[in-house]
Amino acid sequence: MKIPTLPVGALLLCTAAHAAPSAWDFEYRGFYDDHDPGVLRTDVAVTGRIVGEDADGDGVIHESELDSLWMNMRLWSGDFARCGGGTVDHDCQLDVFSFRPGSGDLDISASWRDIYATQLEYHTEEFVSGDRYVARSSYGHDYPVDDYYFFGAGTTLTITPVPEPGAWMMLGCGLVALAALRKGKAGG
Repeated sequence: MKIPTLPVGALLLCTAAHAAPSAWDFEYRGFYDDHDPGVLRTDVAVTGRIVGEDADGDGVIHESELDSLWMNMRLWSGDFARCGGGTVDHDCQLDVFSFRPGSGDLDISASWRDIYATQLEYHTEEFVSGDRYVARSSYGHDYPVDDYYFFGAGTTLTITPVPEPGAWMMLGCGLVALAALRKGKAGG
């Protein structure tokens, strides 16, 4: 008995492609400035990408199910899923994370710090979804910069699914499998 190796291989490849974690881009835009509380600052945004999988099937991606949480803030960009183990002078921290795909429920509490005590220089940022975004920095003896932004009625959250490479692989696998089946029927 001859085993159709091309269709079987395509099906195995398709199964492997489907197992990849999912990704979503997000953007929080529009914050109220503490220095001028009545003004919505639409030029202020925190963006990022969530990569993870709801491994326990509860409909929520928790911190332990993240592969990556890349956040772009004013002073620093980095992967908050890889936080911890920093030094006294340099560290990032992810205190809270939960995301319910499809609902727009995203809860993040994250911060980072970078302190150069010998140069009297520091940089810190803190982000708590639904509450505040704070960026602080000081360069030596220069006047420090403290930006306090707060969430309000004008703050928007946009979450966009990122097309997975696996989706394109599945399409290609399906086309290969169909071609192999068609060839098998034409030859047999």
